[in-house]
Amino acid sequence: MIVDRLLKDILCCYLFLVFQQYIDIITIDIRNETNHVFNIKLAKLLGLYQILDPGALKCRGRNIYHIVTSCLLLYACLISTILIISGLYYCTNIPVSIDYFWKSVTTIYVIYKTWIIIHYSNDVWNCLSITRYDLTSLTDRNRHILDRWRERLAWLTNIYVIMYCMTLVLYLVITLAFSEVKSTVKNRDGSVGYYRQNALNLYLIATDDTYNVHYYTFYFIEASFVAFITLYFLIFDVLMVTLCFGMCCQMEIICSAFKSVGHKFVTDPHSPIDDIKNQTSNEHDLIYDELKTIIMDHQVVMKKYEDFLTIFRRVMLLHIFVSSFTVILLWFTFIMSFSNDDRFKTSDVIIIRMICEIPSILFQIYMMCYLFGNINDQKDEIIFALYSSNWTEMDMKCKKLILLTMQLNNANQIKLKFTRTKIVNLEMFFKTMGHCYTVISVLVNHIQTKNE
Repeated sequence: MIVDRLLKDILCCYLFLVFQQYIDIITIDIRNETNHVFNIKLAKLLGLYQILDPGALKCRGRNIYHIVTSCLLLYACLISTILIISGLYYCTNIPVSIDYFWKSVTTIYVIYKTWIIIHYSNDVWNCLSITRYDLTSLTDRNRHILDRWRERLAWLTNIYVIMYCMTLVLYLVITLAFSEVKSTVKNRDGSVGYYRQNALNLYLIATDDTYNVHYYTFYFIEASFVAFITLYFLIFDVLMVTLCFGMCCQMEIICSAFKSVGHKFVTDPHSPIDDIKNQTSNEHDLIYDELKTIIMDHQVVMKKYEDFLTIFRRVMLLHIFVSSFTVILLWFTFIMSFSNDDRFKTSDVIIIRMICEIPSILFQIYMMCYLFGNINDQKDEIIFALYSSNWTEMDMKCKKLILLTMQLNNANQIKLKFTRTKIVNLEMFFKTMGHCYTVISVLVNHIQTKNE
């Protein structure tokens, strides 16, 4: 009764917040939306904007979205504990045990990511200023770059939403379509239970008779949990894509500004000699001032990037590790389900749902490596941009400043890395996939050799 009442209270609060989000979307300031490399309308729809906004609705001085999210995270902790215990309890059936464990690991990781957003919400909000059009003094002449990146971001984040929603719907529809299929579960005491397939298969909390009679009640609880986990997965990924696009956009603007330095100042050769000298001196001063302005803007962007990595470095590295580990488990279980080993015999529904999850997990790893690889490329592009400036026609003071900027950029090797040499980029993605294939092959060959 207490749990049911708690779930009802949480659901009522959540519905109220959803209604509030729609009100916010209706009253959104269009000018504010178009002056950020940020899909603000989608962020408000998901609740991401309200979670981070310091001016959001508060209860006793605390963001009400933080309070509701914390309650949902406690609920997720309870479910993840049940999943872990279930995995240990049914360890004799390897696919069932793996199914429980990868779900529990995914849940714990989502809890950790969401906690990071809530705990560092003010710092994350400050990092999001990287998406502002007016972050640097170069906005007016490079607005087309900002508009292009904003359109790309809107397109990609919408793709994310479609992909996540399709995966969620597919997962829940498959569950309902095979709800009459019963799994044979052997208990520790030797008894056998026949349970209907469900979203999470929380068989440990009830007998098979109770579970089957109240199937749709359990389905609602488990499906709601899967929907909440999907939502917070999506919230975090939209935040990451937004920050990465903001970094790339601002770095491209800096590169464009460096490339143009010195090219627009051309002395008129038909002017008198004294006028030419004065005009040249003035041009060099203007170029020097322009260089200083761009360098200061560059430092602002790099400071935002450093803050971003400080908050999310561990989360991103853990994301790649957890996702790769999950892919290995799912593929290994799928391949071994075709073997004659009785330990890997399980319901086809479990195997089908595992396979349906693999594309979305691979997409997450790919996008993470792609986004950070793109940031690294934009950061390294600064050197080429400085070379592309008209530095040969500048005076010694400007040349020294350009050289100093190059040295500082080379010395600042802040990148997302696993080790000193292993940088997160597309190359790492393909190497990771190769390592996953190697591990799966070794495991399969080991099991087959052992059985022979």
